[in-house]
Amino acid sequence: MPDDFDRLLADMKRLDARARVGALDETNAQKLAWSEFGTVREPPRPTITAAFDRTKATMRRAIDRKIGAVIDGKSEAGGRRILSEVGEDFAEVVREEIDNNVPPENAPSTLAAKRRKGHGDRTLVATSEMRESISVESKSDSGAWHDDG
Repeated sequence: MPDDFDRLLADMKRLDARARVGALDETNAQKLAWSEFGTVREPPRPTITAAFDRTKATMRRAIDRKIGAVIDGKSEAGGRRILSEVGEDFAEVVREEIDNNVPPENAPSTLAAKRRKGHGDRTLVATSEMRESISVESKSDSGAWHDDG
């Protein structure tokens, strides 16, 4: 019969997981990178970084609480589920960051071009495609992602 230590070891193995949040398709990942770091013509408008800096302590506490419940035997959650739940919360924060009209404001020429195309004045949002592409991917081990090269 397994003792508490055996249960703890099994629980720890179940917590092995990875998750990533962002624009996980190549086209929108490129757009998000351009917004995050800027281009030759466009200034940086950090979204992932700003969202992470604003919420990292909250995310860490949520993960710690969920792992604590597993260790205490109060939860059967695995690492993948835990990271998926926290990742979904973070994805929503990233979407909110995009919605918040990330500074600096669009240049007058950009505003004029967006208006000609029938788009709004907000930064980072023309078609909402990049915003809607923000998602979470998780897996139940700490190995490499299929696209890690």
